[in-house]
Amino acid sequence: MGKILVAVTIALCAFAWKMYESLDLRKTVYNHRPGICRQVHGPVKGSEDIELIRSEGIAFITSGILYLQPYRGDIVEGKMFLYDFNQKLGKDQLKAKELPIKGASFDQNNFHPHGLTHWVVNGVIRLYVINHSDGFKHSVEVFDYDPSGPALIHKKSIKHASFIRPNDLAAIGPDQFIFTNDGVTQSEMGNLAEILSGYKGGSVYYWDGEDSQVIFSAMAAPNGIAYDVKNNKLFISEINYRRVHAYTVEKDKKTLTHLSTVDLGTACDNLFVDSDGSVSSGCHPVLHEAAKSIGDCESDVTSPSQVIRIKFDKDYKTAAISEPYANDGKEVSGSSAVAFHNNQMLVGTVCKGLLHCEIPDPAVL
Repeated sequence: MGKILVAVTIALCAFAWKMYESLDLRKTVYNHRPGICRQVHGPVKGSEDIELIRSEGIAFITSGILYLQPYRGDIVEGKMFLYDFNQKLGKDQLKAKELPIKGASFDQNNFHPHGLTHWVVNGVIRLYVINHSDGFKHSVEVFDYDPSGPALIHKKSIKHASFIRPNDLAAIGPDQFIFTNDGVTQSEMGNLAEILSGYKGGSVYYWDGEDSQVIFSAMAAPNGIAYDVKNNKLFISEINYRRVHAYTVEKDKKTLTHLSTVDLGTACDNLFVDSDGSVSSGCHPVLHEAAKSIGDCESDVTSPSQVIRIKFDKDYKTAAISEPYANDGKEVSGSSAVAFHNNQMLVGTVCKGLLHCEIPDPAVL
């Protein structure tokens, strides 16, 4: 009986320590910027993910996410925004323009965009956007970008049983993408139970244009995903384990060869691949504060924000890690995404605003 009691005590202590570490209860964030930062007018219900079109100097932004099935009836309208990096950087004048969505089959009332990606199809920018309906049913909405409007033209909705709890996706061809499911439960309480128990309910799938094929299962909340077309490398953030994995995508596109895992010590959300192959992320450095802020987007509760940049070596076995930006939540709350373009940085959030920063000296990255 004594041995059983000792074993139970040890197990409970180990669990308590794991929770202590997971929630970042004694972690401190110190403010610093790469240059002058300003709020961007437009998105007020978040800017959860950002997709840069480098050749055009523009970025698409998702806003109004419905993350897990709501229990307070606090459903906001989902929108898509366009940010132009070429606009003049006047004080308090930066804007992201809301994009109207056209298409008879498109259901605006059940549109709450999450992760997004793009591929150029026959010269047209095609967006693939993860969507959660009011009832937390999942799909990937496909849009073509019409720059003359500008506007988005809805092409089709993709629905499949493998969209369990989709979070993010990365296009690897026309109508082909790899996507992450960050868990299995469909409620906030269920998600909390997954986190606290350490249950590995996450998965990664490949969509070949007609059907899904599982790549990985039993992962701890795979979240952000990004594809480096130039180097044929794929990156996945496993947010509950605070790490990012690097892979080579094989010819069949459904096989990933593991190259390395980078331990970050912070919960990184969506991923961005820069022109030099480095990987950046908007992260949640203090998870228990992020949980409060994200769980009540309408309140004044804020959580710290952080941008992490990972520069891999040539064989992707080791990496140098830097922190271009950090804030206690007063300037920007709940950072979830980042994009860099022409010495500018755009920081997206789960549900509170959008931040633009100038980078006068790229050495700070």
